Amino acid sequence: MARQISYEIYSFKNGNWMLDSVHDDKNMAVHQGRMLIASPHHMAIRVIEESYDDETDNTMSKIIYKEQKGGDDEKPKKTAKKKKGGATKTKRKKKKKKKGKSMIVIVLSLGGISLGLLALIALLIAQSN
Repeated sequence: MARQISYEIYSFKNGNWMLDSVHDDKNMAVHQGRMLIASPHHMAIRVIEESYDDETDNTMSKIIYKEQKGGDDEKPKKTAKKKKGGATKTKRKKKKKKKGKSMIVIVLSLGGISLGLLALIALLIAQSN
């Protein structure tokens, strides 16, 4: 297996370029990119062909399709970073999680589980009488 090719779809959403999906088929990737740009949530999309050569450990990237909404005045300011040789995975910046939201989700989840267990116990008691 000398050369591996994949197609990455990046979307410009909320002021950032983000990896949306990865495909093995070029036509499917371009089609998916066109579907994304049709949604109101994405301002621009890019389909990038990634070629990785096992023997030389090199990665090459090239944009094979791009589209954006609006005119040239609304060009996205951030661009996708090029990869150096080696891994083909895209690194994402870690976002700081807000502890308050995490705690609320945990409390609500535990409450829902507890309520479900209470309902199950009540059902078992009702059936035994």
